Amino acid sequence: MKKITTKDYVLKELELNRESFIAGSALAENLGVSRNAIWKAINDLRQAGYDIEAISNKGYKLADNSDVISSSGIEASLKACNKLSNVSIKKLLSRLAIYEELPSTNRAAKMNLITEELDTRIIIARTQTSGKGHSGSRFDSPEGGIYLSIIITPDELKKQPLKTAAIGKAVGDVITDVTGKAITYDKESNRIFIGKKKVSGIMTEYFADLETKEVNGYVIGIGIKYPNLPKNKTIALLLSSIYSELLKD
Repeated sequence: MKKITTKDYVLKELELNRESFIAGSALAENLGVSRNAIWKAINDLRQAGYDIEAISNKGYKLADNSDVISSSGIEASLKACNKLSNVSIKKLLSRLAIYEELPSTNRAAKMNLITEELDTRIIIARTQTSGKGHSGSRFDSPEGGIYLSIIITPDELKKQPLKTAAIGKAVGDVITDVTGKAITYDKESNRIFIGKKKVSGIMTEYFADLETKEVNGYVIGIGIKYPNLPKNKTIALLLSSIYSELLKD
């Protein structure tokens, strides 16, 4: 099991307690480290892009606009969704990997599926350098969007086979939830629009034995680009929806 660092612990506490300030002394006492270690962790988080407020005699608090994709942020949002059990949330987080940059989350997921490295089944990148759409088209993936791929095995499904349209509906419902905007889902291209603006692309791939036609696994690729999208909340809603509605708990 990976040992939690002071920085990880502080971030988790800040994400789980966004509405209130947390005293540095309380963080230090709970973790059994010095106040200086907490101060260093706060500075490290700020350098990593987190906007952290600090007030004397009150402590630290994440600013409302601080929304760097993180396991702690996704965990806090998953718990707020209240769709999955704590056991399911813990299981999801143990399968999750977040990267600053990848050529393609789908490519990484496919490699994990092919090599049966299924401990990591949810792959997220803050940016992609070679994101792909259907028929090899380029999917631009600038920073600020959401780019994730999920590996699904056949035994996890509530119903067979996995339908891209069902994923599209789940993604569309989440986008409407977080933006308040009505969406249009194009089943032919697996794209989601708000008005005339494309805000999401979905690509579901499967791998099967050529002789038996037996499906070995699926990779669901989801890319979302929309201004000021709450990233951790959106990812949590996507995972909650997909795992509660389409997969076995």
